[in-house]
Amino acid sequence: MDSDTMKIRPPALAGMVLLAALGLNFLVPAIRVFHWPHHFLAMLVVAAGTAIMVSAASIFNALGTTKNPYGEPATFIRLRPYTFTRNPMYLGLTTVLLGLALYVGSLPMFLAPLAFFFVIDRVVIPREEATMERTFGANYAEYKARVRRWL
Repeated sequence: MDSDTMKIRPPALAGMVLLAALGLNFLVPAIRVFHWPHHFLAMLVVAAGTAIMVSAASIFNALGTTKNPYGEPATFIRLRPYTFTRNPMYLGLTTVLLGLALYVGSLPMFLAPLAFFFVIDRVVIPREEATMERTFGANYAEYKARVRRWL
């Protein structure tokens, strides 16, 4: 897959994998791995993912840099949550998908966060990292060595 010709929009990808997992959830006989008490935990996971994602996106907005994974970054951000993960928006989206899978509690729903993680990790992030290295050089290389891609 060539990430320069196929531009993956992470929020659209998250929506597509969620819809696909919901479709599978209705097509495949119910294999429930959790029952009602998991709903509260699931909503906490969704809230945590949303908080991480909104926090990171707000920093991008405040500092006037692009959230477009194919755009050119205007600023190299090293504020929380970027001090513990290089990709908090993707981490947040993955966490939200995981929380929704926990809420539904069926095996097909767990395909959504796995598929999202795989595509983002293998296609989108490597292209973003190349752009960051080209734009910010040694500063980004040092940051990349110090802060993990996900957690």
